[in-house]
Amino acid sequence: MSKKSIAFGRILRKFKDDPVKFRRILKAGMGFENLRRKKFPNKNRPSFVNTINYLAVSEVFRALKGNDVAWVNLLAPSEILLAAGLSPVSAEGISGTMSSMHLEDIPLNLAAANGVSNNLCTFHRASIGTAMWRVFPRPEIVVTTTILCDGNPGSFYKISKSYGSPFFLIDVPRGRRREYVPYVEKQLYELIELIESITGNKFSYEKLSEYLEREKQTVENLNYARRLLASKAVPMYLYEQMNTLYIMHTLAGSEELLKASKELIADLEDSSVTPSKRILWLHIPPYYDNELFELFSPDGKVWVITDELWWDWLYPVKPEDPVRSLAEKLVFNIGAGTVQERAEFLLKLASDLRVSGAIHFSHWGCRQSSGGVGYLKDAFSMAEIPFLELSGDCVDHNSESAGQLKTRVNAFLEILGVRE
Repeated sequence: MSKKSIAFGRILRKFKDDPVKFRRILKAGMGFENLRRKKFPNKNRPSFVNTINYLAVSEVFRALKGNDVAWVNLLAPSEILLAAGLSPVSAEGISGTMSSMHLEDIPLNLAAANGVSNNLCTFHRASIGTAMWRVFPRPEIVVTTTILCDGNPGSFYKISKSYGSPFFLIDVPRGRRREYVPYVEKQLYELIELIESITGNKFSYEKLSEYLEREKQTVENLNYARRLLASKAVPMYLYEQMNTLYIMHTLAGSEELLKASKELIADLEDSSVTPSKRILWLHIPPYYDNELFELFSPDGKVWVITDELWWDWLYPVKPEDPVRSLAEKLVFNIGAGTVQERAEFLLKLASDLRVSGAIHFSHWGCRQSSGGVGYLKDAFSMAEIPFLELSGDCVDHNSESAGQLKTRVNAFLEILGVRE
């Protein structure tokens, strides 16, 4: 993520064989960074970006403290966990944290030594290895869904077994059909029962409704921000796009995300800087510092305006019927549909935001991203929107081919009319 993160990683590496000391130093460093971002935000950056960066660090810091934490995948119903007083942390985000410090090789090697296949994506392998390493405290529960990734059930089960934590899988049938809603709703009630047995507290449906009321306001704000993004932009680094998509999923319905959505609107309304070219990023970018960070720096001519995963989770939730509403939100997530539906969703997003082009990063080991990119490329071509596929690893910085990435991106930018 930065030279500072990598330098901190070099210090931590000295204690890789002592998980207790490693955790203590990591927690101290994350605690300091958490406090710095909260009390002394960068005055030269937009308020929205400062808030998102703080919340991303805060989420991992809470996981390190180990107080009422739940490890989740990106599309777990975090609203239920938050309403129960649990703090969701994205297991993929923990992998990203390791990658930002160039420490991902340690959990990746540990996972491999324990029989985890190298064909599995590095987000999952690194999170499994981190759980086996035990540098993070035991979570109260591990929750995942079947949306997006067929590897979720096995990966998150391994995480739960490494810690001895309860595991809950939400099976969301593919197809985005209304008749699936009761099936998913039943599972959400079962999740609530499990949480009650873990916490010893009666679940508050009233509090869940409060979360959904805030989420409803947040969605309205983001839909308004989407209209502003058609002609405005917020300067962001690629890793900040990652921070945003994580936080938008794990903190849906929270006061913090509602506040951030208001800041995004204010930042866009106040924005007077417009990049010469606007890029829509598809799937996810690498989390570690690389050539792409420089090519799409907010100091340059070409900005990544948004990532598709800012928008996949938005649903008009109904606070008066919270569990049914969350079941609908899962069933109708674009990731539970076909590649054709994803293409329609993305072309509408590209049109709404008036982007100059789209870049799809096909993460090695991710069948969902690499399997659908051919269809997406054809769909964007038919719509006459320039499209570039990049492939590589989002977590393992040792696998990158920086020169090749730079060459391909520069050729694409020339097509868009950008000269170095």
